[in-house]
Amino acid sequence: MSRHAFAAALLLLIALPANAGFEASLDLRVVSSDGRDSFLDGGFGKLRFDSQDDGVQLGRLRLAGHGGIGGNWFATVDASSWHPDDDPVIDLTEAYVEWRPVPQSAWRSNVKIGAFYAPVSLEHRAPGWTNPYTISSSALNTWIGEELRTIGIGYELEHLGTANGGRFDWGVQAAAFGWNDPAGVEIGLRGWAMHDRQTTLFGTIGTYAFGGREKRVIFSEIDNRAGYHVGGYVRTDNGLELRALHYDNRGNPEAYRESIEDYAWDTRFDSLGARYDGPRGTTLIAQWLSGKTAADDDPTMRWEFDTYFMLAAQQLGKHRFSARYDNFGMHQTVSPYGSLALEYGHAWTIGWTWAVAEHVELATEWLRIDSFYNKRKALGENPDAEENLLQFAIRLSL
Repeated sequence: MSRHAFAAALLLLIALPANAGFEASLDLRVVSSDGRDSFLDGGFGKLRFDSQDDGVQLGRLRLAGHGGIGGNWFATVDASSWHPDDDPVIDLTEAYVEWRPVPQSAWRSNVKIGAFYAPVSLEHRAPGWTNPYTISSSALNTWIGEELRTIGIGYELEHLGTANGGRFDWGVQAAAFGWNDPAGVEIGLRGWAMHDRQTTLFGTIGTYAFGGREKRVIFSEIDNRAGYHVGGYVRTDNGLELRALHYDNRGNPEAYRESIEDYAWDTRFDSLGARYDGPRGTTLIAQWLSGKTAADDDPTMRWEFDTYFMLAAQQLGKHRFSARYDNFGMHQTVSPYGSLALEYGHAWTIGWTWAVAEHVELATEWLRIDSFYNKRKALGENPDAEENLLQFAIRLSL
């Protein structure tokens, strides 16, 4: 599968028309962390980089292309590498075609077919589903990047009132998808995390499960049932945006796929958010998500989860200063053995970015996570953990 993923990423990029727009970026980090054993290695640490990762690290290598392929159709391909030891070393995060006709009035439609992100995040407004405010994403949107991808078809209808003298823009969207049946496994078995790594379409993500450290496949079809999400937004002419989405992968928790050793997790959630972009470079974001997930027909394999964050950012010339507060929790709902999984915690993130030149940006971030997770006892650890991460990044782009 890894060779196929690598070949697919390259072939899709090469297949784009000669007049397509291509992007390349390199994010290099200097890291200092006292984090617990990282979830990427099957631990219960919340950070991408733990105490063994101090020094220079690859943040991300990204290659992307976007261009017209005829008529009102456009193609987008996004491929990334997050670590030299990943298998595959470079893989797709998104790949889709889009029908987007030029609007003739205030109404606009578009159709996406392929693999793409659901319109959940109010943070990720930079290319490559990147967060421009802090290096690490909120717990909410970290999970979106880890476990969710719409692999199917989506439709959005928008009314652009502000471009036609009105005070509001609004839109509604709906999508049907497959190949996301394992979504929920990380929340249920590991809990929340905070970082910037996106699980690639053919890649895996680490977790601790059933007495051992494992690599989990996230994007797979198990029960042959389509999932869906529906949502909408309203945006005013004074910079306020409200967004909501309901997600349900309609997983059949009794369906099991031997090749990936996992069930079709029945995962659903609701998300609400508000964003304000002020005239003097001020950005305020608040977002909430709550849901539940289940696997197997065992009544003990049920979890509920919720999280919210608040972010404030200020642009001052070429500099942006940001601060974010996160709160998160997860618990197993039924257990006759008195061993309910229980997690709760909060985090503070302080970030600064400096657009040094057109293709050069510097960024730094301090992230502190305080969390309790009783399953850490399985690794002989204290359930309470305080983890700190300091990162300095240089980002080069073409």
